[in-house]
Amino acid sequence: MTRYLFVGPSLPDAADLLAADDITLLPPVAAGDLLRLAPRQGDVVGLVDGYFHQTRAVRHKEILTLLDAGVTVLGAASMGALRAAELDTFGMVGVGRVYDDYRQGRLTADDEVVLLHGPAEERYRPISEPLVNIRATLDLGVREGILDEATAGQLVAALARRPYRLRSHPELIQLARGAGMPDERVEALRHLCATRAVNLKRDDALLLVGALRTLGDGRADDDAKRAADQPADFTVAPTVYLHRWRLGARGIDTGDGRVPELSILRMCQLFARDYPEFYRDLVLRHLTRECADTCRVDEAGETLAGALAHARHRYVVPDDRSGEPEDLGFLDLWLTPAERASRCLADQLGIFVVRSFRVTPGVPADGQALDALRGRPVVATAAELVGAARSVNDQARQVQPDFDIHTLSTDRILSYFSERWGAEPGTLELHALDRGIDSLDVLVAAARPYYLLAKYNPSLVDLRVDPTTRP
Repeated sequence: MTRYLFVGPSLPDAADLLAADDITLLPPVAAGDLLRLAPRQGDVVGLVDGYFHQTRAVRHKEILTLLDAGVTVLGAASMGALRAAELDTFGMVGVGRVYDDYRQGRLTADDEVVLLHGPAEERYRPISEPLVNIRATLDLGVREGILDEATAGQLVAALARRPYRLRSHPELIQLARGAGMPDERVEALRHLCATRAVNLKRDDALLLVGALRTLGDGRADDDAKRAADQPADFTVAPTVYLHRWRLGARGIDTGDGRVPELSILRMCQLFARDYPEFYRDLVLRHLTRECADTCRVDEAGETLAGALAHARHRYVVPDDRSGEPEDLGFLDLWLTPAERASRCLADQLGIFVVRSFRVTPGVPADGQALDALRGRPVVATAAELVGAARSVNDQARQVQPDFDIHTLSTDRILSYFSERWGAEPGTLELHALDRGIDSLDVLVAAARPYYLLAKYNPSLVDLRVDPTTRP
């Protein structure tokens, strides 16, 4: 069992507290981090802190993917408490009072747990105070007779109307004075905040650390132990979004840092002249193997015949007895007029099968393509070009500070690839499909980061998947 803890400002001294524990400490969680972590069945992941403003927050689907894979996920104090309150019915384990307050509806606003803080190098020095901590401190003040419940409620409501970055103990004292509290009560409240302020988020984070420790030595409480012992009773749907997030989490390490594998794939799809042949072979072989495995039909290595046999078994194309024009009209949507006029029927159906192929509805064969590319020399070359494109874009921003790749002309990008791929008018999308690119929108989005590099350095991007092929 490997144990991980995503933590930051809720427990800034976590490294000291856990120095003797076999728990891997990680910074506040953000979107993609759990998929990049790739924990195994039986591992435990604790979520305390997480980003949501500076970058995308950790997605529910990522947590569900871990639970589905047999990973125990605990949440407390901050982002972890929020996600646990939302996902405990799926097996995520919530720990502490903040989680319980969200679960029971006593807390509803996400920003209750948010604070402004410094960087990790400064141990996440707090610049503001989470409202959930201020609530707990005011509750203590009510119990000690410093103020009544009505006044405490008014102060909390006033702070809740302020942006989270402006919430602090000095601001609380100012509001108390403005609410007409007697000076001696204001001073007592100030002293309480200065000497005995309740840090509820820290308390809950420590509870989660305790749960991680007991899971490691077999002393876990009932909820955590039950979550660790019982498999998830749901299956995560392989949506196109999860597919993209998983691919986005994959990368290779280079001398210039980590390069996302999806960027390498896009570079090959866009610029490798022989990519259509590579992709066609990939799809046909995949379908032939699938037919042999599921339909028990072996076409003796003939990939086109095997792929078409599988397409017929799945009722994707008409059977051999059908040759009527009305049964083949769908091909007009997937082939150019020249292809319809010059290719035999088997070739036409093969082109259709390749262009329409999806692993599951809406999910392209990007993962299979990356697996097939792995180990080929083009991968290292493409990774270098991804870095070179980044440098070109950085230089463009130095010359023109407001430069943004997302403002590059869509028409120019489409015109560039029409010329590069030799696409006749109206056929560019079909050429994109030959490269596993779903649509012109996807083509433009994929090309934006590399357009300037390719336009002004055409010889650099003359790639080949198979180095033995020639123009």
